[in-house]
Amino acid sequence: MRKTIITLCMMLAGMGVQAEVDPHFYIYLCFGQSNMEGNAQWESPADDVVDPRFQMLATTNFTNLQRTMGNWYTASCPIVSPTGKLGMSDYFGRTMVAALPQDTKVGVVAVAMGGSPIEMFDKDEYQQTLTENPDAWWATLSNMHYGGNPYGRLIEMAKKAQQVGVIKGILLHQGCSNCGDPNWPNKVKKIYQDMLTDLGLQAADVPLFVGETEQADMGGGCAGHNAVVAQIPTVIPTGHVVSSVGIPGNGDDAWHFSAAGYRTFGKRYAYEALKVLGLQAQKAADYTMPDNMKNLTTLKTLENPGDLQIRIGGSKALTIWGEFADGHRENLTNEVTFSSTDFTITNGVVSGTVAKKGVITVSYTDFMGTLHQMAVNVEVSDKGPNHVLVVDNGTAGSNPWDKQLHCTLTTPMTTGKTYVVKARIKADNPGDCALWPLWTASPERDDWNNSKAVQYEASYQLTSEFKEFTWEFNANYTIDRLQFAFGKIGGQVYFDDVTCEEKGGSTELVPNGGFESDNIADWAVIGYMGQTMTIGEFELTSEISRPRIRKAEATCYDLNGCAVKNPRKGLYIKDGKKVFIKD
Repeated sequence: MRKTIITLCMMLAGMGVQAEVDPHFYIYLCFGQSNMEGNAQWESPADDVVDPRFQMLATTNFTNLQRTMGNWYTASCPIVSPTGKLGMSDYFGRTMVAALPQDTKVGVVAVAMGGSPIEMFDKDEYQQTLTENPDAWWATLSNMHYGGNPYGRLIEMAKKAQQVGVIKGILLHQGCSNCGDPNWPNKVKKIYQDMLTDLGLQAADVPLFVGETEQADMGGGCAGHNAVVAQIPTVIPTGHVVSSVGIPGNGDDAWHFSAAGYRTFGKRYAYEALKVLGLQAQKAADYTMPDNMKNLTTLKTLENPGDLQIRIGGSKALTIWGEFADGHRENLTNEVTFSSTDFTITNGVVSGTVAKKGVITVSYTDFMGTLHQMAVNVEVSDKGPNHVLVVDNGTAGSNPWDKQLHCTLTTPMTTGKTYVVKARIKADNPGDCALWPLWTASPERDDWNNSKAVQYEASYQLTSEFKEFTWEFNANYTIDRLQFAFGKIGGQVYFDDVTCEEKGGSTELVPNGGFESDNIADWAVIGYMGQTMTIGEFELTSEISRPRIRKAEATCYDLNGCAVKNPRKGLYIKDGKKVFIKD
């Protein structure tokens, strides 16, 4: 009977008749750029079956599926726009209806344009942004689908959705076009608050879910933006970050995920939303899963990372992967639980304080409700393997700046004081490695001629044997990042025992410079240049795979892979090549 009532309410709403609001119809607003619009071709039969309890409100007219703006439809692909494909919201909704009671429906109201800057969703800035960029692809999409006002269309359709259901949350995936912008969290906050005000909502009732950009080890060209995304909960108390760790890219560019990636990411958005609702990320007991969803969410096996060896005083981060019934793999590290009577595990990190052997139990309950467990053997010893940072450059570049390793210091240097940086480095192939300390907050950090942010220190020749190199210099700026530049070296470069101290001081500024911990969150390489990095056990022989170099999009990026709207004088990436802008 409830299904009949809900369907009737939707029909009446589509005819312009005021229908009764159904408290069991959960509405989620979705906005952003191409990853939210959907960038992967849906696949058959994997993406064919959609539960009709998952609905979409068309926010524009669809000619290919004959959908009319303002009407509700079963949310089969594409659900954001006629030019969109499989994206974030697809498996968000599919997962939600599988976990919620049978009398509950889920609807998405989505507005997104590929390449769109966040300013296009600011009701006070979109017009100027559109005027300044009339020929941009996202401007074309904005005019084509949303009358040039994406925010206005989203609010208009959201009000229509409020006639039949209750808005329960907002999903955002955007950042590549504002990569690294320190003001991005506050821009998002303004848009979020405007939405709440314009729709008469309270933040406590309508949380914001923000997805990370593609990670560097997955080939992401704007992984650095995730440090900005991480600030969302501190700026927006009802904001939640959805992890992109381990989610595969599409293999063709450095910004978009694969179809399998979108399925996983959509599930993660749903898991976070279910958690906020106080529910487990498991299917409802009385729900009959379609085969495609069952295969996607049924864990086949947990992949054992193998025995762990840790040096006394060091630590090791456990990374847990799982293979699912449909054959795809997922990084489950943030979803499993660790338990041990032998060791203390904090956020998946095992610390070795004394010599001992023991076992860690890894447990994971999949969406189908099945518990999976495995044991990991751990040995802590003073003779454990030496860990180093292995940077794989792939193909050698043409310039020193083509391949870099970055380290964010724990505390910025003090201008005028003398500092000493040391590092043990070697490379598979000979070549130069220079140190370029950087002040990241400087507006002139990308002005590579007489920059007021970068210091160009000595370059040393690397060989196949580890050598310790020393750089001593006075800090001309408030330096907060070390940049090692070795762009002309192909293959692997190895770093160990990296230190930075004020001369005569004893405070270490480099986090995990010995790499005995797997936590390298403060270290980064240039993903869009084909680089990857990982912790390696140097005494052991292992093959490290090289991902193919991603194609750069035809736009302007700084050397950190961040899109630049109005580039100043300096060096940039344009159409996959280095260009120097003089004026």
